[in-house]
Amino acid sequence: MMTTDHIRRLFLEFFKSKNHKIVASDSLVPKDDPTLLFTGAGMNQFKEMFLGRNVTYRRAASSQKCLRTGDLNNVGKTSGHHTFFEMLGNFSFGDYFKAEAIAWAWEFFTAVLKIPENMLWVSVYKDDKEAYSIWKDSIKVAPARIVALGEKDNFWPSEAPSKGPNGPCGPCSEIFYDYGPAVGCGNTGCSPICDCGRFVEVWNLVFTQFDRQPDGSLKALPNKNIDTGMGLERIASVMQGVKTNFEIDIFKPIVETIEAYSVERIAYSDKKSNAIRNTQYAIRSKASAIADHIRAVTFCIADGVMPSNDERGYVVRKLIRRSMS
Repeated sequence: MMTTDHIRRLFLEFFKSKNHKIVASDSLVPKDDPTLLFTGAGMNQFKEMFLGRNVTYRRAASSQKCLRTGDLNNVGKTSGHHTFFEMLGNFSFGDYFKAEAIAWAWEFFTAVLKIPENMLWVSVYKDDKEAYSIWKDSIKVAPARIVALGEKDNFWPSEAPSKGPNGPCGPCSEIFYDYGPAVGCGNTGCSPICDCGRFVEVWNLVFTQFDRQPDGSLKALPNKNIDTGMGLERIASVMQGVKTNFEIDIFKPIVETIEAYSVERIAYSDKKSNAIRNTQYAIRSKASAIADHIRAVTFCIADGVMPSNDERGYVVRKLIRRSMS
């Protein structure tokens, strides 16, 4: 089995071989950025360099610890939502652009991780003819496995052309792993557009090439940048052949311990708990959410965020309370 640690190491070593500077994960508390409560993406610590300021190197790669609360209510209920996770990413600050980013992503998946090409699909922004051409003509992905989507799905920030915010933005291209027709809806026309569970998005390549103006126009940036993100837990679930992120090597021992404790507690509770005791899904769902929250709280405290009633501390307190409820 390819462990999570091994995948992380392979990723960083691969991009080091492509002349990227390997940058350590930043704190969950963003430095000098009052606009962010927590670090939620690999690009956060490089924001100044994306804007062309203080550029000390042109290529970087990292495994960034991230915390997001937008999907809090879905944690434990789906296969891949988290509050805390690691984001693998490679970045270019005015150096390489679409051709290299796409080629290296494909090389990492097919040559390093040995994922069969026919198990991978891609999506592109509907107006991004350049990215479509690279996938079809250079990488030789069959057109049937290239999906063109609108700005909600394949632009970053999502829907930036029509809704903003102003500032750097660009189209993106996502890579999906296909679990095969035996999974999901079973329809012959199923593609990454479908949310049946057959396809999982594993890597997002963002081509930051525009500066959205106050009038809504997209002005070309003088220096085009690359910002990619691949959830470590998600690609680990693919490589380890499990159905959910909570079954991978770094989650499974935590979840199983919580499950065992939950069953023991239920056995001593009143008869009204029979339905819960007989519903493995309910126990697994709750154990997965607790495991996620434990990790989030642990890393927050390690970065100096203690439970409190204010801002970041309140988030930590809320995660603890949700774990206990």
